[in-house]
Amino acid sequence: MKQYSEPSKIAVRNEALKYAVKTLTLDRFESTISKKASVRSIKKHLMKNGSEYDKKITSLLKDSEIEKWEHFYNSIIREKIPSDLRVAYLSGPNPENDIEVLVENGILPENIWAFESDNKTYDNAIISALDSKFPFVKIYKGRIEKYLKILPFKFDIIYLDFCSTISSSQTLSVVRDIFHFQKLDSLGILITNFSLPSKKILENKDYRNRLIQLSANYIYPKPFTEKPNALGGGWMESAECHKIEPEDFFEIAKRNETNFYSQFITRLLYDLPSVLIPFQRLANNDSLSSLFFKNFKKTSFNKDYLEDLFCFPNEYSIIWGLNNFHGLDDEFYKLLKKLKTQISIDSNAGSLVDKVELVRYFLTEPSEKRIYSKKLDSIRKNWRPTEKHIFCDMFLFHQLKEILIGQLTSPYYYNVERTKRWVYQAKETEMFMDLITYDECRYVFDWMPTLDMFEEGVGDWDRQLSLRFAMDGIAKNSMWYNNEFFYGTAVIGRNKKGFEAKELKKRKRIK
Repeated sequence: MKQYSEPSKIAVRNEALKYAVKTLTLDRFESTISKKASVRSIKKHLMKNGSEYDKKITSLLKDSEIEKWEHFYNSIIREKIPSDLRVAYLSGPNPENDIEVLVENGILPENIWAFESDNKTYDNAIISALDSKFPFVKIYKGRIEKYLKILPFKFDIIYLDFCSTISSSQTLSVVRDIFHFQKLDSLGILITNFSLPSKKILENKDYRNRLIQLSANYIYPKPFTEKPNALGGGWMESAECHKIEPEDFFEIAKRNETNFYSQFITRLLYDLPSVLIPFQRLANNDSLSSLFFKNFKKTSFNKDYLEDLFCFPNEYSIIWGLNNFHGLDDEFYKLLKKLKTQISIDSNAGSLVDKVELVRYFLTEPSEKRIYSKKLDSIRKNWRPTEKHIFCDMFLFHQLKEILIGQLTSPYYYNVERTKRWVYQAKETEMFMDLITYDECRYVFDWMPTLDMFEEGVGDWDRQLSLRFAMDGIAKNSMWYNNEFFYGTAVIGRNKKGFEAKELKKRKRIK
C-alpha cells in the first residue's frame, strides 16, 4: 500500500516535478538568469533610449562580439530533452510514487537514482519497487551525500523530501554537500521539502518557538524582506529601515510564524550556494586565496570597515544573521550552532562566520591595497571607474574582484523568476516545498580571462561591454535578495519595462 498519498502531497509533487522538467527542457533558454538575447537586447535598448554618451559608448560593441557571446552561451547552456535529464531523490518506502511522475514527464527510469539511509525503509522500498512497473530502478542504501561525493556526474534535478525541519540534523548538510561538491548541473533544479512542527502538539511548542526565533534572527538584518502578507512574496525595506528593534521584530515573527519560516527557508537556500559555500571555498584554500591576497588569514580589519560592520547590519546581513544580537536562551544557541555546523563545509560552526567575514571584507570597496596580491594590485591601480561611469551604475573595482573570485569559487546563483514555493498540510504538520532553479552563470565568469590576463582583457571595450550587459541580468535577479555579489552592476534602470528587478511570488498554499 502506498504511503504519503494525501491529495495535497500528490498535487504538490506532481506540480513541482512537471514544472522542473519543463523548465530544464522546453523553457531551458528562458530559465538562465541572463538570457541568450540579453546582450543584444540591452544594446538595442540603449541605442534607442540611452543618453547621447551611453549611445556613443554602446556603439563600440560590435555585432560580431555579440555573436561570439551568444555562441559561447550556447556552448554552456546546451539544449536538452526530458530523456537527457538525470534525477536524484530520497526514496522513502514507496520510490515508485516519484518515479511515476518523472516517467510521465519523459524522464527515463534508467536516469533516476534513489537513495535511502534507513534500513527498514530501504527494505520496504526494494519490495515496493520490485512490485511496481519499475523493477530495475536504481535504489542505493545509505545517505545520499555519501554517493554525491563519489559519483562522477551531475544531476539536473535533485529532490530532497526531508519531511523534517530545516534545522534537523543532516538536512542542510545534504544541501551543503550538493553545492560544495558541485553535483547540480550548471542549469539545475533543487527541490526541498521541510516541515514546521504543529503547535497543536504540546511537546513541539518550545522547538517550534526556537525555529521562529532562528528565522527572525536571520531575516532581521536583510536589506529587503518579503511583504508581511500571507506567505510573503514581493519586497519591502528592512526592519531596520522601518526603525523596528530586534526585540519587536521577534514579537512580529511570533504573530506571523509561517511567513517568517517560509522566508527563512528560501533566503538560506539562496545564500548557501551563492555566498556561503564559495566564500568558504576561498577561505579554506591557501593556494586559491594567495592568487588574490597577501597574508589572507592574518589580515586585521581596518577601522572604517569595523565601524561599518557594527553600524550597518543591512550591508553585512549574512554575518549578522549567523550571529545573535538578541538575548535568547541556551537552547536557541544550540540550535543556531547546529545550523552553522551544517552549512560549514568542514562542519566547524566556530570558524564559519570568521571565514565569511574575511572574504566579505576583501570584496568591499574600502578594503586596503596592502592585502592585495601583486597582480590584483596592478589591476586596482589601473582601474579608473570615473572614466567608465556610464549607464545606470558605475563599474567599480569590487565588481572586478567578484568576477575574478567567482571564476574559481564556482557559486550557484538562484533564479528568482524560476523559484516556486508551496505550503500544504500533511496530517498535523505544515510542509514547505521550495523549487529553485540554479545557474552557475559560467557564460559570465568564463567569458573573461584569468587573473594574470584579466587587466588586458577587461580593457577591451567589446569584451567589457558584452560582460557588463550579461551581468545586468544577475544584478536585477538578486537586487532584493543579496548585496554580497554583483550589487550595483545594473546597466539599465530596474523599472524599465523588460529589464525590471525580479521579485519572488507568494508561497502557494495547497489545500
